[in-house]
Amino acid sequence: MSISRFHRLATLAAAAGMLLNLARCAQVADPTLEYINPPINLSVALVATQTYELRFFSDNREGGFAGYGVFTAATAAELSTAAKNMPVAIGAAQGFCSVTQQAEYRLVRTIQVGPNATGSTICDITGLTLTPGQWVALRARVERIEEPWSAAAVVQLP
Repeated sequence: MSISRFHRLATLAAAAGMLLNLARCAQVADPTLEYINPPINLSVALVATQTYELRFFSDNREGGFAGYGVFTAATAAELSTAAKNMPVAIGAAQGFCSVTQQAEYRLVRTIQVGPNATGSTICDITGLTLTPGQWVALRARVERIEEPWSAAAVVQLP
């Protein structure tokens, strides 16, 4: 066997060995979940009788982005406890806004909640009535099995 042929075979054997080692490494690697960007600078204003507008910035370019969930509680502590123990289903939110397009971070987004909700930039939730003093959390959602909700942006209604 010539030396150049020997070098080619040795190079192929080394490459095959590296590929096998990479395959073994990939099988034991533990994937990490993609971070979900929460709503930023959430604020709230009364815009009509029993109707509130939630205003925020968002940067949700995650794969499988589905929209925003609205969660409510009488106190901040109740809201925090509920967030920690929340089921993964969309139905865990008292209101949900499906979003078909990914949001640009530079634009203010609005969601109106209440019986007279109309004209928001994302969606209007008319089936949920909020009351003054109540606490509201807004969370982004990505469709995946584990940890589909972002951290919460929380505000108290005036």
